[in-house]
Amino acid sequence: MVNSVLLEAFNEVFKPLGFRKKSANWYRASGDLYCVVGVQESSWDESCYVNIGFAPAANVKTGWLPESKCLVRFRADAITSISRDGLDLLSGEVAEVRGGGDLRLDLVEKVASPVAQAVNSIESIQDLKNLLRTSVSDQVFVHREIRDELLTGG
Repeated sequence: MVNSVLLEAFNEVFKPLGFRKKSANWYRASGDLYCVVGVQESSWDESCYVNIGFAPAANVKTGWLPESKCLVRFRADAITSISRDGLDLLSGEVAEVRGGGDLRLDLVEKVASPVAQAVNSIESIQDLKNLLRTSVSDQVFVHREIRDELLTGG
């Protein structure tokens, strides 16, 4: 249940920002960077994960690149503006207790909107560098191809 309600919440927030939807992913190229936000079901229970990826727009030949192929990747729980309450909404147990309408509204407010706020204005390596420095915890995968450029000062 959380997956379908979460997809509705993300669609409501990301479509107006110019993101295109493919399956359980929203993606767009903006400026020099490509961004993808995807919902992944847990293999162990009814929970979901929200994965975020960035890559240079020039690396995206067909207009679509899955998060797993991005050079910078992290989960929504690494975004410091998302509260513990928001992350708890991604668990199957919480979704079961909550109703569909109330759950969707809370997912929009506590998960989808903070994710959108974090990624919407990222258009350059410098923007991404600032995001990683100010709004994302250290739980980030940065591919070696881009690591020096992102992790140096300035």
